[in-house]
Amino acid sequence: MIKSLFSADAAMSFPLARALHREVEDSIFRTWEARRKWLNAAFDINVSGDKASQDFDAVIDLRNSIVHGDCQLTDLQVSKFKDLFRLKEQYARILSAQVNGRKITLSSEVAVRSAIVSRDFVLHFDKVLLTKFPAIAVPVS
Repeated sequence: MIKSLFSADAAMSFPLARALHREVEDSIFRTWEARRKWLNAAFDINVSGDKASQDFDAVIDLRNSIVHGDCQLTDLQVSKFKDLFRLKEQYARILSAQVNGRKITLSSEVAVRSAIVSRDFVLHFDKVLLTKFPAIAVPVS
């Protein structure tokens, strides 16, 4: 969807805009934070701070704990002390995952809750995006 926004933008008809886009394209998709920053800066689309986005951040953070921390809080997550309590609270409240020290215990509800949160974020993102850019909607057949 983000690639479609860039492709459809009138500025992309200029060689300079295409060259600049090629230079920064990798950074656009490196993290969710980067995606949101670019959506806001380039297209005035803000999908940060609302409940759907905050809950989705918990899914992203838990995924990072599982993949990069072997089901433990990562060094990066632990180093952000001011965010640590929020993270533990979100894991429990939103995803039903418990944190004890660095170790994360996943309940049987984590997968379903993660799927619901992810779905809600996609629906929210689509609504925000299509409100601003209705022309990119794919017709239902």
